[in-house]
Amino acid sequence: MKKTNGSWISIGELASLCGVSVRTLQYYDKCGLLHASLTEGGRRVYSRDDLLVLQQILFLKSLGFPLNEIGQKILSENSNSNFGEIFIRQREILSKQIEGLQKIVDVLDIAVDDALHGREISLKKLMSILELMKEGNPYTFITLYFSNEQLKNIAERFEHPDIYKAFTDKASLIFARLEELSKQNADPRGKEGQELAHRWWEMVCEFSAGNRDMLRTLIFSGRDMANWPKEAAHLREMMENILSPALDEYFKRNSISINEEVI
Repeated sequence: MKKTNGSWISIGELASLCGVSVRTLQYYDKCGLLHASLTEGGRRVYSRDDLLVLQQILFLKSLGFPLNEIGQKILSENSNSNFGEIFIRQREILSKQIEGLQKIVDVLDIAVDDALHGREISLKKLMSILELMKEGNPYTFITLYFSNEQLKNIAERFEHPDIYKAFTDKASLIFARLEELSKQNADPRGKEGQELAHRWWEMVCEFSAGNRDMLRTLIFSGRDMANWPKEAAHLREMMENILSPALDEYFKRNSISINEEVI
């Protein structure tokens, strides 16, 4: 093709204008996303329209769209309704990512506060928390209350997948029951509330496995609700309205002294 002065942009100029590498542009060309034209001397050049297409690609990529979807669905679409469906779906994905990041920020806020006040914190502890958060457990902030030695003990006890799954399945059922009773505004001192308290205390004792330090940590974390992160607001509400009064009544009926348990 004949290159008219000022009508074409070299691959290096385009890369510089849009802040990408020449290799990236070559890859987009290979994928069929952005076709270069060739000069009579065999050099890759781009038009002003190509510049606009590249800007669209980079914008969509920044929103998390994969390159194959950008090329096959988005750049070739002309329907506003299709655009709407595509971007609604992507908005949902981004919203979930934002929610996940906010949870991590909340946990890190606690870690920062612990560090500033001289309380024990370690990279290992943070890694343990973030790994649990990947599994979607909204209550992993409780891990922050454990010492490194306690985390090691927990990891060793629940190392086998079957043991870990059995305990988490049981815990999920108990949390679900707490949620159900909370929605029903059930009487925590009634039959259902006391059954929940019994199951909860059994779970706590199983988790602590007779370790007084572990039990002390679990009880303290439950009493420290005022310092729980924002993500735990719903759990805090259920604890205050249902579980805490249910446990108080359960301990009274069964002559369980928490102060003695944690000595």
